[in-house]
Amino acid sequence: MSFTDIVTITKKDLLLEFKSRETVNSMLLFAFLTLMLISFGTGASELIVREVGATLLWIILIFVGMLGVFRAFTSEEERGTLDGLRLAPISAESILMGKIVYNFIILFLVEVILFPLFIVMLDYPLEGSFITSFAILTLGVAGFTVVSTAVSALVLSARARELLLPVILLPIIFPLLSASIHALKSILNGGMLLNVRDDCVLIVIYIVLFLTAVSYTHLRAHETSL
Repeated sequence: MSFTDIVTITKKDLLLEFKSRETVNSMLLFAFLTLMLISFGTGASELIVREVGATLLWIILIFVGMLGVFRAFTSEEERGTLDGLRLAPISAESILMGKIVYNFIILFLVEVILFPLFIVMLDYPLEGSFITSFAILTLGVAGFTVVSTAVSALVLSARARELLLPVILLPIIFPLLSASIHALKSILNGGMLLNVRDDCVLIVIYIVLFLTAVSYTHLRAHETSL
């Protein structure tokens, strides 16, 4: 795995995305419309917002994330550059890590816009720290990006891959999402970092273990699929 190759893949994808802005615009539009529907559905009920707000935010991020993450690979097919990636003197691990970094940057940009809108549009009675809540959400987004990008690469050549992705991804990522939702809800409602320490540790361990497992097993077995 080469750091230079990872930067090259990430830079290439970011330049192409910021030139067209197709993926980012689609993700933001979907997130905004979904958030509007949720705000109408919850009304002004502070109790409902407190109890399910963090879960609803993560539901939006899951669907927006799957939409954007999978595009990182399907766009290569549409541009006819997938064969070029296979032939390039770049390891499969570097390609995947480049895609992970790219997807994280895109999802982070969406998060930067979505999270303040979530607070304002749902009139969330925020009692905890906005910065801490944002940091907790970012940690969860990082974990989601790692797992979803790796799974997207594995199902790329499968039939009905758009349907297969959520079927495989959601059970795998459930523990990470549960910890992320619990931690975010706790901080939003006035909890301290000490209260969500175990959740944060679980997310970090999950990321590290999954990256290690992917790097040393799945990617070597599926190197030709990238």
